[in-house]
Parts: sequence; structure tokens; C-alpha cells
Amino acid sequence: MNSSSFAYFILLAGLLSCAAAFPVQNALDNNKASIWFEKEYESYFKPNADDGMPPVIYGVSISPSALKVGAPRSEINAFVHDAGSIEMVYADIGNRMNLMLDLNQDGRYTGYCGSNLPPGAYRVTIVAVDKSGNAAKDESATLTIRDPNDLNSNGIEDSLEKQGGKDLKVIVLHDGNLSDVAPSEDRFHILPWSALTVSGDKLEKIARTYGVKGIYRDQKLKVLALPGESSGQSSLSPSIADPRNIDDPRENQSYTGKGVTVALIDTGADSDHIALAGKIVAFKDFVNNQTASYDDNGHGTHCASLVAGEKGTGVAPGASLVVIKVMDRDGACYLSDALKALDWCLENKDRYGIRIISFSVGGESPSDGTSLLDEACNKMVEKGLIMCVAAGNSGPSASSIVIPGDAENVITVGAVDSTGTIFELSSRGPTVKGDTKPDLVTLGVNVVSALAGSKSGKSAVSGTSMAVPQVSGAAALLLEAKPDLEPADVKRVLLKTADDLGASGRDNVYGYGALNLTGALASISAPRLGLSPPVLEEIKLNRNDCSAGEPVMIEAQALGEIRAINANIIGPDRNLEIPMDDFDGNGIFSARWETSFWTPGDYQVKVDLLGKFGEVDYKAVPFRLLEKR
Repeated sequence: MNSSSFAYFILLAGLLSCAAAFPVQNALDNNKASIWFEKEYESYFKPNADDGMPPVIYGVSISPSALKVGAPRSEINAFVHDAGSIEMVYADIGNRMNLMLDLNQDGRYTGYCGSNLPPGAYRVTIVAVDKSGNAAKDESATLTIRDPNDLNSNGIEDSLEKQGGKDLKVIVLHDGNLSDVAPSEDRFHILPWSALTVSGDKLEKIARTYGVKGIYRDQKLKVLALPGESSGQSSLSPSIADPRNIDDPRENQSYTGKGVTVALIDTGADSDHIALAGKIVAFKDFVNNQTASYDDNGHGTHCASLVAGEKGTGVAPGASLVVIKVMDRDGACYLSDALKALDWCLENKDRYGIRIISFSVGGESPSDGTSLLDEACNKMVEKGLIMCVAAGNSGPSASSIVIPGDAENVITVGAVDSTGTIFELSSRGPTVKGDTKPDLVTLGVNVVSALAGSKSGKSAVSGTSMAVPQVSGAAALLLEAKPDLEPADVKRVLLKTADDLGASGRDNVYGYGALNLTGALASISAPRLGLSPPVLEEIKLNRNDCSAGEPVMIEAQALGEIRAINANIIGPDRNLEIPMDDFDGNGIFSARWETSFWTPGDYQVKVDLLGKFGEVDYKAVPFRLLEKR
């Protein structure tokens, strides 16, 4: 064999060391990677003798050794030597396996770790295993993940420091058991947090309290709309009456959203306006503690009517509204107010049948990283609620998405005019983490809806605020058509049926394109190819038990659009997440669990699937690890 052929074989061996090394049956018979690797492993790579010596690991380095959440990845390097040959090298960081490869065949193994770990200091464990199963590990390095809002890692957001004795509105994130920090009525459920007003010179003491995870500024949020033409008349302005080139969701005729409840978190809603007569089934006021629904700003009334107003104004005129007022008469609130509103929605979800939250509220400036509001909105989706949020009005610059529009699981909505031209101020992606946002766009320029303080008047307003309630109404119609849809299903259908605008394909201006409610509803009644959720069909191990130090090959068959598949090793004293790969594109994902340094006992091997639009699926099998022979 010449040197180039030898290098080719070595490279493939490294890349496929995670693949299954055993014959498979039934649906797994087509895994060429497993069949090829088994053959080559047995015939060429497997040594004939065991020298009894583990590999030697030295020269471990990580660059950079500290990462800010959202920053590019760190490179991990280690030199590994063995008299025979190396089977596998990986770095365990935060209970996640990062495969390391010797691409230059010089004994220097390289891997990478991203910044998508919770802030903290992580021990880096390098594990190397030779062909005979002898293993060694090195734990000399650490990697620090820093909160972008707390770069000195003292548990206090940087903007709050050096404020002296000035009173500050803060949010304390904690473990939920801090009676000495805040009374129970100031603690909430979607996140373990408390809202406080404290003197700046007391922050260090609070940060050092056992159980406190961080102290953050209680930042201001605002409604995301710009005033337009107003009139006490009910006729449409000429700009709205022009022929439309994109699908207007308010013109749908087939469904009304009957039986679906949408929660509107906003400035309130004027229940006396004819467009909202009988629509509001519950009202919660966090500003003035009133019991009857009202709106002293007008933004909420405009948005409420776009969700469920009379036919021609609202997308889902048959839907019910739960109105939560957190924004004051100036259209502003604090982050803690928004978190209270989300918490209230979660607590009252079953009482009022809330399925969707329309949230046309955002930060005052582009996001600089993951926020508490992002985390809370993601958790709301995990709890089964569809979150429709605004991209923001901070465009046209790139990376101008405001919180919570950069949250991964929400439906982030931008604004266009009736010709499909992007609203100049509609915020653009990518997010700090590099994700493409917004998700889609719809009408948000001179949009006519109910005018608060009038009986039947209407006004024209522009902004991503106006686009959000129309997508919320569209979601209500999909749920009426198919009540068992999950939030990820609704997101997938709306995005996959959108009309592509701008550059071909998904982009950071229009996302997947303009909302096409007609197409989305049609896809519900007559399912289209490519709109089905991804599914995890089968997982298989090469053995049900083994001795510590013997490798376990894991395979999973999955179909559909997949963001990630991971194998989770759940044991008596530690867990490990192992990324799985589909090496030959046949829908079979492979991983290898190297059992050296694991405690004998009963385990569960759980494979988790994460779909492109947030869908989740999993399967698990038991496993027993025996004492090393």
C-alpha cells in the first residue's frame, strides 16, 4: 500500500470510529458505514496482540480557554502516543463527547467544543483508547463558558456594577428555595427567579448567597409598532385597498379559529370596540390591577383585532382572547413584568384553554446574547404553547433581532408591505448564535385594525407588532383544522408553506418567506410531501451487556428533517451525550460509546431526536455494564 492509500484508510478509520462495527438486521441492513467498517476493522486495523500498555496523553491545550456564550468554538488539542495504534480519542466536556481526530497523522488529535453550554467552568477529560481496548485519560485542562452579560463571572450583570448605593431593579435567578432573598409571592415558575428593587451596594452579598445563579438588570421592553394614519371612519386607507401580491391571512374563508384561545400580552384591549365584542374571555392587569378590559395606549387593541377581530379585520374571528396587560400607557414594561405575564399564562393555560401567545413586545435594542426572556419563551414552547413574537423594528442592519425574537423555539415574525417588500425597519438576522431569523414575514406596513377609544374606528399602523398577531391568528386556524398539532408542527407547516421572497431559500431578511395561510390550511387537509414531522423509528445496540472497557455501538434509524440526534448514556453516577452521525446519508445514525472508566451497573441508552423546527422524539433501551474481566 502506498503512503497516500495508507493515509486515506487512517482518515476513514478516524471518521468512522463512531460508526457501528457489527452486522445489523431489518431496517438497519442498509447501513453501509457499519458493514464497511466491520470488514475493514477485522481485516486490517485490528491488531493481533495486546501490549498491555495504555496510550500516553500529553500536551493538552484549549484555545481559547474561555468562551462567551454565542462565541465561536474552542479548539482542543492533545498528543497521544501508543506502541500499537489508537482506536479512539475524545474530549468529555459538560457530559458531552467531542470526537478528536489525527488528521495529519502526526499524533496530534484535534477536536472542537462550542459555546452552547451553561456559563461555568468545565473540566476537560481527554480519553484515548488503543486497538486492544487499553485506555487512558487526562483531566488537566478546563474550559470556561462566560455569560455575555457577566464577563467577569461574579454572578452580577456587568451593567449593574459600580452603581454605589443607587436603588436598582434586578432579577435574581436562583434555585427556587431562597426565602431570605425574596418572599414567595415574588417567585415564579417558568424560571426560578425573583424580581427585586435593591441597593447596588447589596448585590455582591446577594450574589454570594447559596443557590443564587445570577443577578440581571430588569431591562425595559417596548411595543414594536410605529403610529400611522388614524381615522374614526371604518373604511380602509387607500394603501391597504391596493391589490395585494402576497397572501393576506385576513381574507381566509374556510376557518375562523373557533374553539381556540389566544393569549395577548400587550397594553390591554378595548372591549367596547365593536370588533372585539364578545371576544375577550379573560383579562389580567399587571399595571393598574383593573378587572374590566381596557387599553390606555391603543397598541393592544390594534393587535387584538388583528388576531380575532370581526371578519376582514382579524385572521381568526371565531377565536377567543385572553388579554394580559403588562405594558403601560407609554407602551413599555420591565422584563420582570413580561416574565410575570408568561408565568400567569402557564398557570392559567388549562383554565382558559390557551394554545397560543401573541407577544408583540421586545427589547429596546438588538440582542447581545441569550436572555432570561429568551429562555422563558423557549420553555413556554416546551410546555405546549405556541409563541409568536416580533423580530423587532431595529433594521435594516444585520443582526438586529431583539429579544425574545432570537429565541430558538418561538415563531419570529418580520414585516413586509402588500407587495412583499420588506419593511425598512424590520429586524434582520442572524442571531448572536448564528441562527437564521426571522422565521417568516407577513403584512406589517400600514395595517388597518381597531382604534382604541372608539366604537368602530380603525387606524393604520406599521411594525413587526402588526405582523405577529396575524401569524397568531393563522396558528389558531391551523389548530381548529387539526387540534392535535404540537407547537413544532404549527411552526413547520407555517414555515414550509411560506412563499419564498428575496434571495432563493431561507434568509436573514424574510426567513422562509411570506405567510401563506391558504397554502398552510390546504396542507393540513391534503398533507404534502416534506411536511410530516421527523420520526425516530428504531435504535439498536450491538450487545445488551458488556464488560467495562468494551465498546458499545449504537445505531438509530430516523426519517425527516433533523437538526440533531444524540445518544445519551444514563448511568448510576454519570451521564454522557454522544452526537450521532449519518455517515452515508441513508437515515441511519451511528455512535460509539467507549465504556472505559465507567462504573459497572444498570444503564439506559436513550436516543433523542431534535427536528429542524423543534420537534422531539426519543427511544430508550436498557443496558448492563459488567465488571472488567
